[in-house]
Amino acid sequence: MSVSIDLSGRVAIVTGGGSGIGRETSQLLARAGAAVAVGDKNKATAQETAEMINKAGGKAIGVEVDVTEPEAAAEAVESTVQAFGPVSILVNNAAAWTVGLFKDITKDDYANKDIGVSLIGTMVMTRAVFDVMRENGGGSIVNLISDSARVGEPFMVAYGAAKGGVISFTKGFAKEAARAKIRVNAVSPGTTKTPGANPIIDKWGGEEKLMAAYPLRRLGEPIDQANAILFFCSDMSSWVTGQVLSVNGGYAMVG
Repeated sequence: MSVSIDLSGRVAIVTGGGSGIGRETSQLLARAGAAVAVGDKNKATAQETAEMINKAGGKAIGVEVDVTEPEAAAEAVESTVQAFGPVSILVNNAAAWTVGLFKDITKDDYANKDIGVSLIGTMVMTRAVFDVMRENGGGSIVNLISDSARVGEPFMVAYGAAKGGVISFTKGFAKEAARAKIRVNAVSPGTTKTPGANPIIDKWGGEEKLMAAYPLRRLGEPIDQANAILFFCSDMSSWVTGQVLSVNGGYAMVG
């Protein structure tokens, strides 16, 4: 007997889908049968991911979206609905961070990047998709957070604070959204090898040094996070909401 995850007939939006975890997640959801709107502030990389999916036999469009702007978020949702039908999956993966000592970063850094994109952007996209999901029988929202919000990390204090806000938003909104049959969960990556993470990895001493802090003796790959996201998007987690799953190679055993 085999077990598989089938998302056929479902429509997903993945923000920050132009690279890294977002790209891997977009491809994995498409392989599972979902039609995917790849959202990214960089239109070219969003379209590049969509083309990769279409060439592999999936269904995808690239959508340019600034997740901090309600009008842009609403337009992204409308474009997705026009292309594929009602949205049933939202993956809030788009994020921005400032690397450096907190005393050295400015209000503009954390207001516009860490908090503006990572927290406010998650809230804006969620609000943009909520009515469509509610009117069409529910859905699944998966927020990407970070173990820097759960255990604390130097050089990423503002980012950790923003992602801590996403944890609280996930739990609170999960209780509100449940009445609309919308589940809201979060995946919390440990250090994962993506283009955006390279400056952080270098700041902490490089990959080889970091690996020693992980019981499984490797850093994360985008597919590690995508697999966890797929679980929350699927019916295998149909009685799971308001939860945070750390995918971190054992770096932090957070209760």
